[in-house]
Amino acid sequence: MPSLPLTNRLDVNLGYECNNDCLFCYFKNRKQTTVNLSTKEAKKRLTFIKKLGVDTIEFTGGEPTIRKDILELVRFAKHSLGFKKISVITNGSRFCDEGFAREAIKNGIDDVLISIHGHNEETNDLLTGKKGSFRKSIVAVKNIIGLTASCRTNTVVTKLNYQEASNIAELLYNIGIKKINFIFFSPLDDALDIEKALWPKYSEAAPFIKEMLETYKNKFETISIKVIPFCFMKGYEEYVTDFFQNIYDPYEWDYLKRVRLRRGLLISLIASLAGTFLFMDVKRILELGLNGSLHEGIMRTRAFIESKKDKTCNSCKFDLVCPGIWKPYARAYGIAELRHFSIKEAAINKITDIDWCLTKRFSNYYKKIASP
Repeated sequence: MPSLPLTNRLDVNLGYECNNDCLFCYFKNRKQTTVNLSTKEAKKRLTFIKKLGVDTIEFTGGEPTIRKDILELVRFAKHSLGFKKISVITNGSRFCDEGFAREAIKNGIDDVLISIHGHNEETNDLLTGKKGSFRKSIVAVKNIIGLTASCRTNTVVTKLNYQEASNIAELLYNIGIKKINFIFFSPLDDALDIEKALWPKYSEAAPFIKEMLETYKNKFETISIKVIPFCFMKGYEEYVTDFFQNIYDPYEWDYLKRVRLRRGLLISLIASLAGTFLFMDVKRILELGLNGSLHEGIMRTRAFIESKKDKTCNSCKFDLVCPGIWKPYARAYGIAELRHFSIKEAAINKITDIDWCLTKRFSNYYKKIASP
């Protein structure tokens, strides 16, 4: 069995309406065409999620905090359904109001994930398409931390900000953030139409991310680098979090239950079983048991559908724990960028444990929640 438990967190997307206009938005076209969940529909979805055995939910969108019923939904989830933890992904525009922040936390929000995409107004507000968003996000962080709630940050890595990675980390450290994510922009969904001028190449951005890690790796409780192949992060592989690491990351969503929620039980089972029996060996299946195998299996299927590898990837020692690169990225830039580890090194140090790169990073977290 893996040394880490499976994540038990799931998202609740309340709709795509948002008060920012981010250049990289994955749902840009859906903001005007998709109807938000009603209060009744949202409560019905929360009830179903609770029946799946999920203990942590994360409200997302769009911007969930601009809904008039957001605190009603928080109270319903926390006090009526009994979710252990309530999280929200937000741009921070409402949390810059200390009164709202206080009420949100009082009503049940334990954890806030705020988007900050630059170390100053110029970069951040350009990327969010909203003047003043940087200032509001910083005030929001201070309010949340001052009220003793957990506060984390997302930073989307684009061509406009990757050279500022260390500056962004310095800012986040100075305002008291302990857990940070740097997520490489992915040309998916509505973002497929975004000009390539925003897409960062892994080979160009990775040195700046590694420079940031070298300086700040010991200053944060956790740093996750998402949506980048392991070969670009040589020496810093333990910070990479992608499909197969998400299974064990307590801050990521349970994809198996997510597919069941959105596509139904039959589709989730077919995808899980296909990934398990087509892409996993008997030894791995026995190690994980049924539940673990189904979770990893569905991610194997997802990787097969959405990602691509070079023929040289099978000689990389991280081949079994790396999904490769997104297919739209491969179509835009090709796959020649991929660097593989030598066959000799791979033969000696082949990584087979999916949770390897999370063990060190989350060891203190799991020790804390396992303590009486």
